[in-house]
Amino acid sequence: MSSPDRLRPVGWWLLLVAAAVLLQVVLGGITRLTDSGLSITEWQPLLGVIPPTTDAGWSEAFGKYQQIPQYQLLKSHLTLEQFKVIYFWEWFHRLWGRLLGVFFVLPLAVFWRQRRLEGMKARLLGLLALGGAQGVMGWFMVASGLQDLVYVSHLRLAAHFMLAVVLLAALVWEGLALLRPTPPRVPPQSLTRATGALLALLAVQLTWGAFMAGLRAAHAAPTWPTINGRWLPPQLFEGGWWWNVPLSVQFVHRTLAYLLALALLGWWWGARRTLGLERHLVLVAVLAQVTLGVVTTLQAGISGRLLWFGVAHQLLGLLLTVALLAALRALVPSRYAPAAA
Repeated sequence: MSSPDRLRPVGWWLLLVAAAVLLQVVLGGITRLTDSGLSITEWQPLLGVIPPTTDAGWSEAFGKYQQIPQYQLLKSHLTLEQFKVIYFWEWFHRLWGRLLGVFFVLPLAVFWRQRRLEGMKARLLGLLALGGAQGVMGWFMVASGLQDLVYVSHLRLAAHFMLAVVLLAALVWEGLALLRPTPPRVPPQSLTRATGALLALLAVQLTWGAFMAGLRAAHAAPTWPTINGRWLPPQLFEGGWWWNVPLSVQFVHRTLAYLLALALLGWWWGARRTLGLERHLVLVAVLAQVTLGVVTTLQAGISGRLLWFGVAHQLLGLLLTVALLAALRALVPSRYAPAAA
């Protein structure tokens, strides 16, 4: 088996793990938008795999939830049956995180034994450590809502989300490098730099999207194209720290969306002589994301509508990230590329 053939299964494995991470982020979005994230008040990496199975167990779990500010100030109307629903989403989110570790470690051990990982062991161990750090950050986020806050800190939520984005990007980047070890080519350096800059701007936009979710900022202005009838509402300049004001967060998120969409349209046109399918995937993703962003904003004012529109909006943002990352991967020579003849 030639060297590229030996690397191909590793590449597919990394992309499958990336897909599992993508699902985990979606589960995290559902958990956030259903207010499920604080339903489990303890971190038990091993024992937490098994949910309550008896009436006494459910009563104990519900009793612990009743001790935190979220229940006492916002959710005192919840019945035990309603609590079981939000408990499920948080439990499933944590369970899938544990399974991600299994999906990564077992194939890693097999490929390591088969000696397919020469030259990439350190990077793969780094990805494993990053996944572990993500679990720790998840609990650090949950802990912020158990004492004084009724929701988790939006700053910690954003850190948790962006750490997942970094893990997703690293898996996709490494997987594509293994699956497409093409000989180095020399694209315009300006296009490569522009693609990297757009990825950085997209990361900022994703961070503000996490702020939107953490502060429930979509409810602050469920209107478009104006913000509650004004292009520049005076409330933007009122209050404390500006990033704690939901309306301000939404204003920044909208503004970044317009700038990013225009920049990506220009990038799509500028890449026409260098990239093929990759640039079209980015175009489709950004147009769909802008459209869905508008729809999500308008639906935020209707009870029960935000959940699935918000989750879909988050998923499309991640798919746009993957598409733009794939475009950058096509512009940068793979370290696994065979030497040019």
